[in-house]
Amino acid sequence: MERTIKRLLLLLFFIGTLFGASLEQKAAYQCSLSDKDSIYRGLNNYKTIYIKSIIDEDKNLRMKALKGIITCSKKLGIDYSDYQKELYDLLGKKASIQRSGTKSRTSSKKYIAKAGDSKMKRAHSKKSAKTRASLRVVGNRLTKVILRKGYIEFYFDFPITQVRQNAWYDKKSKSYKVVIKIPAKLATRYKKYRLRSVRTMQLVQSDAKHTRIVFTNPTSISISTKVRGNKLIVYLRKTSPSYVAKKSTKPKKVPAFVKKANKVIVIDAGHGGKDSGAIGYKRKQEKDIVLQIAKKVYAKLKKAGYKVYLTRRGDYFVTLRNRTRFANRVKANLFISIHANAAPTKSKYLMMRGLETFYLSPARSERAKRIAALENRVDMKNLSYYSKNVYLDFINREKTILSNKLAIDIQRNVLYALRKRFKVVDGGVRPGPFWVLVGAQMPSILIEVGYITNPTEAMRISNPYYQNLIAEGILSGVESYFRHNERY
Repeated sequence: MERTIKRLLLLLFFIGTLFGASLEQKAAYQCSLSDKDSIYRGLNNYKTIYIKSIIDEDKNLRMKALKGIITCSKKLGIDYSDYQKELYDLLGKKASIQRSGTKSRTSSKKYIAKAGDSKMKRAHSKKSAKTRASLRVVGNRLTKVILRKGYIEFYFDFPITQVRQNAWYDKKSKSYKVVIKIPAKLATRYKKYRLRSVRTMQLVQSDAKHTRIVFTNPTSISISTKVRGNKLIVYLRKTSPSYVAKKSTKPKKVPAFVKKANKVIVIDAGHGGKDSGAIGYKRKQEKDIVLQIAKKVYAKLKKAGYKVYLTRRGDYFVTLRNRTRFANRVKANLFISIHANAAPTKSKYLMMRGLETFYLSPARSERAKRIAALENRVDMKNLSYYSKNVYLDFINREKTILSNKLAIDIQRNVLYALRKRFKVVDGGVRPGPFWVLVGAQMPSILIEVGYITNPTEAMRISNPYYQNLIAEGILSGVESYFRHNERY
């Protein structure tokens, strides 16, 4: 009986430590198991850690995550070359070269010490010279091709010395061609790729000593190359046609993805109804000002051709959860919440000012926590500290990077629009635990348009002209985001 109780206690202790362990420990344990389901769970956990490390800018955590992803991928037979290259870059190329160089030097010293005579030294040097000569003959093979965003990396087993490039317009195929010729060999005679920026890329063994990389596209493309030792980098960029056809061609129809009506944007006016938000200079209420700005943003985006929704159109209260639920229901591409900031004490009313943009993330500063507490206070009273942190640590993680990019584009463009006429302080782009953004299945941000407690900014943000400039800046920021991150 005592033995049975002891075993049960040990089992409960083991389960408790397993579930109480950190995500990193769980991932390591899951990857050490033999069944594929557990290894897949471990791999996904390591990917979560990897995303967290990018957001937190934690290099050591990123390296641990990459090592874990590589270990799990090896067991599952999944390609891990990109992760391995990234880990190699983080470790530093110079350090790895120095280590290998030290190893080779020490091994050669041992060899000479064993020989113990000058003749053996000369023989050793002749032998190494012959080896190097034979490598020159056998080498020059294309070993790997990695497709990147905007460029391609070609890896060879020997340093590249000659790269020739030629471009022309092929009348038969009615397409532009760019050919790069390199003194190298292919593992296969022919290989073809389909790319986003170029219709096709072909690898052809033109003769016994040369490989041709052939790019074909219906419109003109600009291609530039850079050689770094045994790596060739080819940069791709679309340009205006450099060759003019004899016959004039009809303008092409605008493809469906260019239509802005396919993009759905939800504009959220903070607070409302029983929740007045911050009370500022001359008893101005945050809920009224942000609704006025939201309606102007709505009108600008609508006029530009986007499909736009407002979470509230009048002075009534909408829970924070229902705002993002609505955005998910209409399948929004972007969620933009508009708020006004407030200083914590009267002594700081004149001092604190500026425009800030936030994206969802566990708070990284006391300032972000304070501002988030003001915006979260009505709807999140009953949630415990632990529950909040669990949600913030895992919800919306995959969209955090895109939200950060959206925040940067909108912050920059709103500042640009306002600074044409006003002197505005740049509060920056910051991560923050804003519950109105939790649960959004799309890139989402929260804009603090100014401090309602600062007399100057309170008068500005309640001025229709100033509000109109904010709306113009948000429109420009949205278009900049779609231009750089998503196809119209």
